[in-house]
Amino acid sequence: MPCYLTPNGVLCTGNEPVSIEHKGRTYRFEWSGGCRWLPVNRDGSGRRSPVPVAVWQKLEAKYPKGGEK
Repeated sequence: MPCYLTPNGVLCTGNEPVSIEHKGRTYRFEWSGGCRWLPVNRDGSGRRSPVPVAVWQKLEAKYPKGGEK
């Protein structure tokens, strides 16, 4: 799994991201065993966008066990 050093820490990518739609926007998340769900931007910049609480609630409702199988 590729990992990148970002201003906010280390971002490990490689999992297929999941998408949550909210108010006309798409929020993407990847699962990391160490950090659980991470909001990601697929442009490779490493920056993370703020995620509304309602989106986190939708994500947790859709994937109650997280990214673990």
